[in-house]
Amino acid sequence: MGRFELVFYPVLEGKFMLYPPSRPEGDVKSPPTKSNFPGLQFPLSGTQDESNYEKIPSSIMKQFVTLVTFVLFALVTYCSGADYYIDSVKGSDDNSGLSIRKPWKSHMKAESALLAAGDVVHFKRGSTFSGNIRISESGTVTKPIRLTSYGKGDLPKFTNPTTRDASGNAITLGGDYIIVENLHFHDTPGEHVSGMLIMTRLAALRIELGSDHCVIRNNEFIKTGQGIMSAGEHTLITKNYLDGPSYALWRTSKSSWGPMGIHLNIGNQEVSFNTIKNFGTKDSPWGSDGGAIEIDCGKYHKKNIYIHHNYSEGNAGFIESSWDFDWPRYRQEIYNWRVAFNVCYDGQSWLFMLAPCTGIYFDNNTIARYNGFGRSQNACARIDVRGGSPIGKPSGAHFRNNLFIYSSSPYNGNRSGGALKTANWYSKYKSPNTRYMGDSSQAGSGDPGLVDLEKQDYHLKPDSPLRGKAINLGEFYKSDFDGSPLPKTGNWDIGAIQYKPTKPTKKLQPSVHPLSATE
Repeated sequence: MGRFELVFYPVLEGKFMLYPPSRPEGDVKSPPTKSNFPGLQFPLSGTQDESNYEKIPSSIMKQFVTLVTFVLFALVTYCSGADYYIDSVKGSDDNSGLSIRKPWKSHMKAESALLAAGDVVHFKRGSTFSGNIRISESGTVTKPIRLTSYGKGDLPKFTNPTTRDASGNAITLGGDYIIVENLHFHDTPGEHVSGMLIMTRLAALRIELGSDHCVIRNNEFIKTGQGIMSAGEHTLITKNYLDGPSYALWRTSKSSWGPMGIHLNIGNQEVSFNTIKNFGTKDSPWGSDGGAIEIDCGKYHKKNIYIHHNYSEGNAGFIESSWDFDWPRYRQEIYNWRVAFNVCYDGQSWLFMLAPCTGIYFDNNTIARYNGFGRSQNACARIDVRGGSPIGKPSGAHFRNNLFIYSSSPYNGNRSGGALKTANWYSKYKSPNTRYMGDSSQAGSGDPGLVDLEKQDYHLKPDSPLRGKAINLGEFYKSDFDGSPLPKTGNWDIGAIQYKPTKPTKKLQPSVHPLSATE
C-alpha cells in the first residue's frame, strides 16, 4: 500500500560547485544528477602566483553551485515503498516485519529484505545489534531508502567488534540515495587493527566507492575507531555527534594511524553541522595522530569538498590531507575546497595540509590552539608539501576572515608563506600585546574581545575589535556558526560567530548524546 510522505531535502550553505549547472539555477522542478558534476578542469598551466589566485573569486567562483545534489525544498511525494520494523527485544524473525506489532528481531533482515526505492527500515529504540549489515539496493532522488529509528528511549545501538566481519563496519552502504539517521554506533574496532590498507574500509558506517547521493544525519558515534568512512560522491554528512577513542588504530615503531571521526576517500562531499570530539592519540611515533576529519586515498580525486559549521574539540587536529604517506603516494592533489564557519578547539595542527592545493578557501573560522590536550605540533595551520616540487611555490590556499588564537604559531610548513591571507585576526594566548608579523594584510592582532575564552565561549563582546573588520563574502555564505543571517552588504565580523546582543537559545551542532533522550 502506498503512503504520503513529506520529504525534506538538506539545507546547504551558499553556492559551491566550480562548474556551471546543467539546469537553470533555482529550478527545483528538475533535480540535478551526476551529470552536473563532470569534474573540475582547473587552469593549472603556467606559474601559480598571487595574481592568478586573486582572479579566482571574480572569474570562476561565481559559477559555484551546490555540492550535494539534493534540492532545497520540501516536496510532498506519493511513495509506494514499504515500511519494515525491527525490534531486538520483542521482535521475531518469523514475523512479517511489516508492522510495529509484528517486527523482526534481527537487523540482518534489513540486508535480506531486497529493499526498493522508497522503503523505510525502522529500528526500535532500546534495541541493540552486533555484526555487519550491507544495504546494496538503491533509492532515487525522490524516493530514497531510509534507515531510521522509532519508539521511545535510547537510540538503537549498532556495533561490530571484529575486523574479520566486513572490516569492522556495523553498517555498509553499497547503493545510491540511502539516508541513515537517528542511529547510535559504538565500540567498533580500533586498537590493534593490523594492516594499512584496511584503513580505507575500517569504520562504524562505511559508504562504498560508487555509492553516491547518500545522507548521514543525526546519528551518534561513540568510541568508534573511525566513525564515518565515505568513498561515495555527492554525500552529505550532517548534524552527527562523534566522540572518539584515544588509541592508535595501527602502529609500528616508525608510523601509526590514529582514530578519525570522519574519513573521506573521494571528492564531491559535504561535512556540516557536526560535533566531533576526542579523536586522537597522545603517544604515536609522530607525537600525536588521528583527528576530526581526514581526507586521503590517492586512488581517487579530491575535488570539491565543503566543510562548514562544525564544532571540534580535543582532537589531534581538525583536517589532514595526506600526500607523501598516502597510497599511491604523491597523487592526491586537491582542488576547490571550502572550509568555513567552523569552531575548532583542538590540539595538534588545525590544518595539516600535505597535498598540493589549488583554489582552497578557509573563511570565517574560529581556531583556538591554546590547549594542546597533551599533544605536540600545536600550530594552527600547517601547509607542508614535502613531496612537492619545487619547494616554496604558493600553496593555492587563501585564508580570509579567520580568528587565530595560538600559543606557538598561526602557520608553519614550507608552503605556508605562499598562502594568501586577507582580513585575519591573530591573538597569542596570554600575550595580548604581541603583534603577529607574518601577515601584512591582517585585520589586526591582540585581544579579540571574546565573552569567555577560558570556558570556550567564543561569542564577541560588544566592544570586540573583531566587529566590522572582515570582508563581506555574502556571495558564498548565508549564515554564521550559530545560524544567524549574515549581512548582505557592509563588513562582517571576524571569526565563525558574528556579534549578536543575545545568544542563540539552541545550538545547530549536537551536544552530548543529543538524540538518546526519550522522544
